[in-house]
Amino acid sequence: MSHQKSQTITFESISPAEFFYRNRQMAGFGNPTQAVYSTVRELVENSLDSCEDAASLPRIEIDIQDDTSDNIIIKVFDNGCGVPSDEIPNAFGRVLYGSKYSQRQKRGTFGLGVTMAILYGQITTDSPLIVHSKTPDSQGMLYQLLVDVENNEPIVERSEELQRSENGTTVTVTIKGDLKRAYDRLMDYLKLSVISTPHARISLTIGDNVVNHFGRFSNTIPAPVIASLPHPRAADLEMLRRLTQKNSSKTLHDFLCDSFQRIGPKTTARFLRFMNMNPHQIVGEMTREDLTKLGTSLRSYDGFEKPDSGCLSPIGKQEFVRSVASQFNTTLTHYSVRGPSEWQGNPFVIEAVLATGDDFPRSDTPSLFRFANRVPLLYDSSDDILTRVMKRTRWARYNLHTAVPVALFVHVCSTRIPFKAAGKQSIASVPEIENEAQLLFKELGRKLSKMTTKVQASAREIKKMREFSKSFRQIVRFSASLAELENVPSTENLVQALFEVDTDA
Repeated sequence: MSHQKSQTITFESISPAEFFYRNRQMAGFGNPTQAVYSTVRELVENSLDSCEDAASLPRIEIDIQDDTSDNIIIKVFDNGCGVPSDEIPNAFGRVLYGSKYSQRQKRGTFGLGVTMAILYGQITTDSPLIVHSKTPDSQGMLYQLLVDVENNEPIVERSEELQRSENGTTVTVTIKGDLKRAYDRLMDYLKLSVISTPHARISLTIGDNVVNHFGRFSNTIPAPVIASLPHPRAADLEMLRRLTQKNSSKTLHDFLCDSFQRIGPKTTARFLRFMNMNPHQIVGEMTREDLTKLGTSLRSYDGFEKPDSGCLSPIGKQEFVRSVASQFNTTLTHYSVRGPSEWQGNPFVIEAVLATGDDFPRSDTPSLFRFANRVPLLYDSSDDILTRVMKRTRWARYNLHTAVPVALFVHVCSTRIPFKAAGKQSIASVPEIENEAQLLFKELGRKLSKMTTKVQASAREIKKMREFSKSFRQIVRFSASLAELENVPSTENLVQALFEVDTDA
């Protein structure tokens, strides 16, 4: 009996484009329904990032056309910064082209998600991608592209100068999909997107009808996040390999000083001396074993300062609470935030809004809405660490019971979100994030308990006040009748003085 060894597919045996297409299910393109949602999501994410790079109030227009053969034509317009014309083929037609080794909170990157949508459309409909983009330095450029899957290279079918009235990008992708089944999930995604990005306005057109407008709840553009070098504790082998290729002629000492944050000449010298490494070694001559040793040492050394958190952009209390209240009928809202904290050299902040209101189901645990870097997460909630922490929290001790409709909106922002799969729908179990989430939920629970107790006490006082007011009015009417008075005196001041509360409460 013969035994065949299982073959593991890696980037070394096939191109990145072919690898991700073969594994399209884990990237969110496993079926026609999910493909529609994932395509819109990836295009909207990049559009919102582009608008923030341009420091403009995002205006995103989505147009979806569905023909009789299940071909879905998805067009997404934005008023962002645009893509330089010479960068368009690689930005959209090469997997991982957009990966940048700097720390900055981003929804998505040109390089994986959008290219995955292009690959899916190319394989299922044999249709090219159409990109029309304008930067401040150009009048506008239109490209029609395909992807060479085997060589991970763009194929330019057509390119021409085409004037565009304003800066930004319009991307058109044709895929095989099920729009009818994806519709509800798509609407949920857009509704939640303007909660996490309250300064954005998104419109959706399906066929000849404008289905809905979403946002804008704020005209305040968030302060631009500051791109920073990666923290040394965030260095993995792939990052080190690429950085050393880029800086191959530098010594190890200069390479560390120039490539990472929080590590100056003194800290670098101390680190290399402690790890018994040659500071004069040329990094381009380092072997894979040398890089492995360097990466392990960087991640384990505890002499580095905490990573810079200026590269993060949380939603903020005022904007988060306002956007939740604008999309849902809420009665009470509470906001809390934890951080900035760190996991493996990556700074992160967790913020949340706990809201009560009739739009939420009644349960002994809150309804959970998850966000990562301002992106709503709609799939795989059971695998998410936030879901598990929420279920472990003893909400009954905070006066939450099945009669109270409560929802929990949680946003995690970081330079690197530890997603469980390429589909980016659930956050993996990271002890630092798990601990901060647990403390955050308990803090919100205490706020809920305090407010619930206050509301219940107020309700009891109002009930007593009404009962006394009714009795007082009867006594006064009876007394006025005995005294043969024409006008019955008011009892309102007596009730207020007795309870020292506002009768209009």
